[in-house]
Amino acid sequence: MGPLKSIWNWFRKPSSTWGTGILLVAGGVAGVIFWGGFHTAMEKTNSLGFCISCHEMEDTVYQEYIKTPHYSNPSGVRAICSDCHVPREWQHKVVRKIRATKELYYKFIDPSIDTPEKFEVKRLHLAKNVWAEMESNNSRECRNCHSYDAMAFDKQHEKAAKQMKAAKERGDTCISCHKGIAHKMPDMSSGYKLVFEELEAKAKDDGAKASELFTLTEMPFWLDRDKIDQGRGDGLLISATKLEVLETSGDARKVRISGWRQKGADRIFYELMSHRIFTATLSPKALEQVKLGEEKTDPETELVWIPVSLDAWVKAEKLLADREELWGLAEEMYTASCTTCHGKPAADHYLANQWIGVMKSMKRFISLNKQEYRFVQKYLQLHASDTGGNGHH
Repeated sequence: MGPLKSIWNWFRKPSSTWGTGILLVAGGVAGVIFWGGFHTAMEKTNSLGFCISCHEMEDTVYQEYIKTPHYSNPSGVRAICSDCHVPREWQHKVVRKIRATKELYYKFIDPSIDTPEKFEVKRLHLAKNVWAEMESNNSRECRNCHSYDAMAFDKQHEKAAKQMKAAKERGDTCISCHKGIAHKMPDMSSGYKLVFEELEAKAKDDGAKASELFTLTEMPFWLDRDKIDQGRGDGLLISATKLEVLETSGDARKVRISGWRQKGADRIFYELMSHRIFTATLSPKALEQVKLGEEKTDPETELVWIPVSLDAWVKAEKLLADREELWGLAEEMYTASCTTCHGKPAADHYLANQWIGVMKSMKRFISLNKQEYRFVQKYLQLHASDTGGNGHH
C-alpha cells in the first residue's frame, strides 16, 4: 500500500475518540479562525501605512499624493492607495495580490527603484503599466466612487461639464483623461525618444543594404552626387517618405521620389492624389528634373493632379527598410502628446485632410517640434478613414 493511500484511508477512518458533531464544530471554528486571520492579513496589506512602509513609495509617489485632492479636500473624503490600485471584488483582489509578489522580488532580490534617481528612470514604464491595466478594466477602481450617472453637470465648470458629457457619450474611461491625477506625470517624451534612438541605430544598417527605404527624419536631397553636404540641398524629404533605391555610391544612395502634385503647387510632392500628405518640397532647380505623368481631375473638387517622380541623391543614414517601425514611433509620439488631456481619437476617426485642421487646433497644447508634428500628422493621415491603410504600404 502506497503512502498516499495510507494517508487517505487514515483521513476517511471514523474517529473512535471524538464524536462527529465535535469534529464538525471544531472544523468550523478552525475554518473561521483561518478565514478571519487570512482576511485580516489581506486587509492589513491594503492600509496606507503598509503601502508606504517601503521607502521607495514613501519618498516618491506618497509625497506627490498628499498634495492632491484624493488625500485632502473640503469634503474630508480620502482615497488611499488601495482604493485606486486594489480591486474590491474578491476574485480580482486575489489576482492582484498574487501579482504583487513580483514587486517583492524587485524589492528584495533585484532592486530597480530603490533610489529616487532609479525611480525617475522607471516612472514612465511604471505609469504605462498602471494606465494599461486601468484602460483594460474600464477604470474599475475609479468607478467605485465616481459615476457619470451621479454627476451634477450643472454644478461643474462649464468647460469641465462639456468635456465630461462628451466623454460619457463616447464611453471614454476615466484614465483616458485623468492621467497624473494623484501622481506626478512622467516625462512622456522619454518613451518615444528611446524608440527614436533605437531606430536611429538600426537605420545605419538598413540604409546600407535595402532596396526600398523610408526616411526616419526630414532630410535634404541633392541632384548631383558630388554636391552632397554642400549647402541646404535641392529639396527636403519629409519623414516617412518612401524612396526607391536606384544606385549605390559609397555612403550615398541615388533614389527615386514618387508622388503627386496639385496643378499650380509645383514645388510640393504629396503621397496620394487629392490628399495633402506631404512627401517632399523642391527647389526651383529641382523642378526642372521632375518627370510628369498624365493629368487627372478629382471629380469631387475639380482640382487637377499630376503623378510625378524625381531622381536624386541622399546620404545613406536615417533610412529604414520597414515603415511599420516608423509608425510605431509615430504612435508613441501621438500617445505621449494627445492622451494627457483627453482620450486620443482613432486615426480613422477623421478623413486625411481633416487631420490637418484637427492637429492645428491642438498644436498649442503639445510639445512636439515642427518636424515631429509633421511626422505624426502624416502617420494619422495615412491611417485615416479615406486612405484605406495606405500607411502600411
